[in-house]
Amino acid sequence: MAGLMRKKLGQIRLNVLIIGLLVFSMLGITVILTSVALKSEKNTLTESMLQSNFEGARNLSVTMHTFLFSMQHGLEATAKYIEEKDGALEQSSEYLRTMVSGRDFFNAVITVDETGAIRSSAPISFDRTANQMASPAFYRALESRRPLISEPFADVSGRMLVLFSYPVFDRTDQYQGFVGGIIYLQDQKNLLSDIFDHATRSQRGTYAYIVDQSGNLIYQPDPGRDGEVALSDVIVQKLMKAPRGTGSVVNINGRKYLAGYVAMPQIGWGVVLQSPAAQVNIAMRELVQSQLASIVPLFVIILLISLWIARRLTVPFTVLTRTARQIAAGERMEAPPFTSHWNYEAHHLARAMTLAVGGLQHQADRMTEAARTDKLTGLANRASMDARLAEWTAESKPFTLLAVDVDHFKAVNDTYGHNTGDEVLAYLARILETETGETGLCCRFGGEEFVVLLPEQSLNTGRLLAERIRGRLAGSTSPTGSPITVSIGIARYPDHGKDYHSVFEQADQALYEAKRGGRNRTVAAR
Repeated sequence: MAGLMRKKLGQIRLNVLIIGLLVFSMLGITVILTSVALKSEKNTLTESMLQSNFEGARNLSVTMHTFLFSMQHGLEATAKYIEEKDGALEQSSEYLRTMVSGRDFFNAVITVDETGAIRSSAPISFDRTANQMASPAFYRALESRRPLISEPFADVSGRMLVLFSYPVFDRTDQYQGFVGGIIYLQDQKNLLSDIFDHATRSQRGTYAYIVDQSGNLIYQPDPGRDGEVALSDVIVQKLMKAPRGTGSVVNINGRKYLAGYVAMPQIGWGVVLQSPAAQVNIAMRELVQSQLASIVPLFVIILLISLWIARRLTVPFTVLTRTARQIAAGERMEAPPFTSHWNYEAHHLARAMTLAVGGLQHQADRMTEAARTDKLTGLANRASMDARLAEWTAESKPFTLLAVDVDHFKAVNDTYGHNTGDEVLAYLARILETETGETGLCCRFGGEEFVVLLPEQSLNTGRLLAERIRGRLAGSTSPTGSPITVSIGIARYPDHGKDYHSVFEQADQALYEAKRGGRNRTVAAR
């Protein structure tokens, strides 16, 4: 009797051991494959958010540069008008009112004579007495006799403002003073508030602001969000070392943000665009929930099958356990532990494990592929492009790079909506792939900017391809119902740089030159 009990007890222990090994192995496979995939996805999401914020900050800086030029041009036109009136500053009030009411550039416009007295102003409600500006910036504008943009300073009422100035001369080139445009940095609707509001309107939790080179906060569109400004020594130090980049910072409330920044050296400002790092965690939670919804039922089914088979098998578990341990060690299961077995239960257990692991591996492969592909256009994304360029430069393989940017894409979104804007990007992607064919790789760099890589092709070949793309777009109807145009910058490795970052920078500079030259054109790096 005692012998029978020992035998039965031994059989129970053996089954428990086998079942335990199966559960451990299957959980290990699930956890390892899922954790690797999730870690990769989290890194991708973080890099994507950092890059998105950098692109947003860069677009903000480009927009601000454009408008700053227009603002100075408007002041120049006013100065020319006053010159035609033989320097009569006090007679320009009507023109100044027209200038303020016709545009949202300035909150106020003034004319100041050579003694520092305000001679005329607009709007009429502008209080000249309260705005006699005893600021070094004010006198520097008066004494320099050249166009200037001041640092932020406070008027006598304590409001922070920036002064744009342009000198005024009469017909005999005698200095008469200057015409100035004023932008209030707080509690006033103006150009800055419009630009920043549009830049962050559609991005959940994203916030933008301007700092100077000392790290002082110059402008933020919503004073009620002071606590969300992630101003820190990290951003300031990075702005001082490099004019553009990304970083992780912590705001004054201890919250972590992912920020992109771009310096504006012409006026000593820096644009920072930040998003809460918690947005990545939210996206990861949604991804985990989605995975669990598909994995848990499959896991339960496999586990039940394994428990049923484990009661009847002993020897086949040695092979299955060894396979499971290999998978837990990070190896891929290229083939099932055995394709057929005389024991019916062992045969189907091996098949179930193969299906489960194969499904997880396939899911991990799909997640890896998705991390390297742009979801909107189906083109290679930034990560895929960087990997390919790193490979080519490591092999010293020459290539030509085309930086393609949609002209006036903001106007497309504003006029037709973001859905049409997405259709325009997909339409451009199809044309890029069609024209490039098998000779190169088309990538979406970010936003409305694309990159075409032509391995072992000359700069002239790239120029011809760019012109075909540009001409086809200009001559065909886009999803907006009319043609769109693009500006294209071209550079070649190793002619324009020792690494692909330098080559891309050269192509980017050529792209900006095409933009400045009127858009809808191709410019090759010199």
